[in-house]
Amino acid sequence: MENVNEEAVTNTQQRIIDAALDLVSHVGYKSTTTKMIAQKAEVNETTIFKNFQSKQVLMDTAFKQHTKQITKEVDEFFSQSFNNTTDLMKQSGQFIAKIFDKHRQIVIGTIKEVGNEQTKTIFTYRQEYIQQKLCNKLKDCSNDRSLTDQQYETIVFIFNSAIMSLLVDKARKEYSDDEQSMTIQLDDVIELILKTVN
Repeated sequence: MENVNEEAVTNTQQRIIDAALDLVSHVGYKSTTTKMIAQKAEVNETTIFKNFQSKQVLMDTAFKQHTKQITKEVDEFFSQSFNNTTDLMKQSGQFIAKIFDKHRQIVIGTIKEVGNEQTKTIFTYRQEYIQQKLCNKLKDCSNDRSLTDQQYETIVFIFNSAIMSLLVDKARKEYSDDEQSMTIQLDDVIELILKTVN
């Protein structure tokens, strides 16, 4: 059996994919078993193997599906015009937070698997792609010609990482009894970054 076409999955295959991603984002790739996936998807374990050759093929299909969706959404967002750097960074901050939240299982699953050689080819979340698109757009919008390409890349990396930290903190609070929360909000991150580019 070859890899499943991630754009033409059946309802059953989508339930299996969603269950697998949810489990990986909570317990990690190695601890996620096909038995656990079957229980969460409410299917028989043999149904998984009728639809996907292996757990690796299942995860590969899931991540490719989300990667294509993320790429499409990012391309559409950055193809629009922005009035200035303030407009760009405010809209981009909201957009990136929305993308991270919408594809949270992929983002958190990827973070959990950093350094895992077995999943290196599967977990290909497009954080670098988003950073590259924003960096190019920021250079086009900015009036500050004193910043180097590397400085723009650093600013965008920090911006993206800070927004991701907010998402991870939000996810952590949802799955724990810890009442502590970060005192920094998305608007604070946007305002801080705007001070470096305006």
